[in-house]
Amino acid sequence: MSAFRISGFSGLVPRLAKHLLSSNQAQTATNCNLAAGDLRPRNAPLLVFSPQIDGEIRSMFRMEKDGSEKWLAWSRDVDVARSPVAGDTLQRFYYTGDGEPRTSNFEMATAGANAHSSACYVLGVTPPVSEPLVSASGGSGVATSRAYVYTFVTQWGEESQPSPASIVTSGKIDATWMISNLDAAPPNSGAITAVSRNSPVAGQMEISLDTVFGLRAHEEIQFESVSGMTDLNGRFILMSVDPVTKKVAISLSTDQLYAGGGRWERQAPHNTGGMNKRIYRTLTTSSGTEYRYVATLSGITKNYSDTVPDTVIALGETLPSTNWEMPPANMRGIVVLANGIAAAFAGNEVLFSEPFKPYAWPTSYRQTYDQEIVAIAAMGTTLVGMTKGNPFTLTGVEPVTMGGGMEKLGVAWPCMSKRGVANFAFGIGYPAPQGMVMIGTSSDIVTKDLFTQKEWSELNPDTFIATSADNRYYCGYSAGDSSLMFVIDKAEDASFTKINQNISCIWTDPITGKLYIATNKKIYEWEGDTGTKLFYEWKSKRFVTASPVNYGAGKIDADFKMTEEERAAAQSSYKETIAANQTLISSYSMDDGLADTCLGEYEIGGDATQDIPLLSIDSLQFQLWSDGVPKFTKQVKNNRAFRLPGGYKADNVEFVLSGNVKVNSVVLAETMDGLKQA
Repeated sequence: MSAFRISGFSGLVPRLAKHLLSSNQAQTATNCNLAAGDLRPRNAPLLVFSPQIDGEIRSMFRMEKDGSEKWLAWSRDVDVARSPVAGDTLQRFYYTGDGEPRTSNFEMATAGANAHSSACYVLGVTPPVSEPLVSASGGSGVATSRAYVYTFVTQWGEESQPSPASIVTSGKIDATWMISNLDAAPPNSGAITAVSRNSPVAGQMEISLDTVFGLRAHEEIQFESVSGMTDLNGRFILMSVDPVTKKVAISLSTDQLYAGGGRWERQAPHNTGGMNKRIYRTLTTSSGTEYRYVATLSGITKNYSDTVPDTVIALGETLPSTNWEMPPANMRGIVVLANGIAAAFAGNEVLFSEPFKPYAWPTSYRQTYDQEIVAIAAMGTTLVGMTKGNPFTLTGVEPVTMGGGMEKLGVAWPCMSKRGVANFAFGIGYPAPQGMVMIGTSSDIVTKDLFTQKEWSELNPDTFIATSADNRYYCGYSAGDSSLMFVIDKAEDASFTKINQNISCIWTDPITGKLYIATNKKIYEWEGDTGTKLFYEWKSKRFVTASPVNYGAGKIDADFKMTEEERAAAQSSYKETIAANQTLISSYSMDDGLADTCLGEYEIGGDATQDIPLLSIDSLQFQLWSDGVPKFTKQVKNNRAFRLPGGYKADNVEFVLSGNVKVNSVVLAETMDGLKQA
């Protein structure tokens, strides 16, 4: 007698024909939670934040201090790294992708109404450009010679590279040494003095400024109050900066004529509030000549009289920041390794910071690869680089000797999407044309048992936006005009499920482990609404028998009763949604008018209100298919066996479960007695 039982539900294996699947694998698995082996509905996402932002959310970051949760969101691809410095009460963080590399902290970033970082500084400290002038007067001791340099130091204790060294000056050892010509802190704004169209080439523009101190190519500048050439009023990326002529170049084509006026302002200002200067001078000891600390001055001080004896200087700090350069303005992909070294990339170069000093990026620490880098990721003290060709790894303790060079993997697995990279406990995963690559203790295409290259390409891996949570790969992708999600579970047996969810961003908080998504300019905690269950659909393999049979009975073991926790959560979700919708209605913020500015954000007749969640979790539909067409449909309300229609025989059957209740098993047999033997 023919019968079969399905338990231990699993997901899709797109590479296999539907009759070759294992008995518990699926042709369709949408909105299913299969982590425990049974078939469960996923919880709905829980709304946590609605930022005011232009465009869709592409990046997000959560901060918390003293129990206060704050969110940052960007419409750009932004990478954020928390400060590796122990005891950083300011909660500083560093980010790339929103213009030049930037830094901020909890108070600054969350002080305003903007969704993105409300206030920030450019990452790094611009060094002084003027060499100090030195003269010695008086004194009666032996003659000596000295050179001086000075640095800028921010209120956060970040120190710049030193200024150019002064001319070596001679004088008495106990003379008064006058140091002058010390730069003030670099300005964050200034005036436009002239504009030249189509210069240096057509489609570009040269703008003369009152000063270019602290400006670099690839930085973002706001121009405003320009008369005549109003096209110049806006935000632009600097293509070049000439410190001699004080001219910057931007890409702009316009027929307008410059009439005068105008100002410029940095989008990421220098951290000049409370800035100091440190003076260093040469001292010759048995180990050689080196710069030693002399004094700290306020940022506005331009002159200093040095009378400190060499015996005191000998006890002072040696100049630490000789090579502490600012990171290049086009640096991207910042991450922090377990050893406190920050890493990033620009073009085909990997860049490393001083350990626990994410503002200092010596050129000598850079390593060049022979292919363009798409993304990087940290795995302990190992950096994984994903490129347009072969991936590579770098491992080390000190940035100056990071692995002794790159280890190039001997296979071309190009990274198709920077936003599709995810960190797992066992490695770094990313989409390549061949499938999902996992680089860890060993490297391989880990989806080869799930997909052929053809099926993988149909997911459009160049559109992936992904993260990992619970060592599962959660990914949004675009297919045609639609956008969906899928989950790959590689912890045990391969499992692949789809989710009816359109997202623009996905992120896992490394502190809490919680997963968040963004859709329609709102941020949600993934599966955070325990009181609202999504409707799933799970379709079995095609079961083929040697000879045609008629399955006449079925039984589904499912949990139709809600627990007290589920009932309370459903009531809470219901009430909260009603209240939130009422607030929108009362404030006339439903965005439901055809002439509203939000036109196109919602379907016709739609609005900003949320769907009212169900108060019950008791829906389950069973369908029996044969020869590719449905033969029977039943709304199942309990665990009792039920009869299936007779009058036909078939050598193949499939069944479909859809609903929002947990299913433990399904049994089909030719007779009611046969159910007991399955």
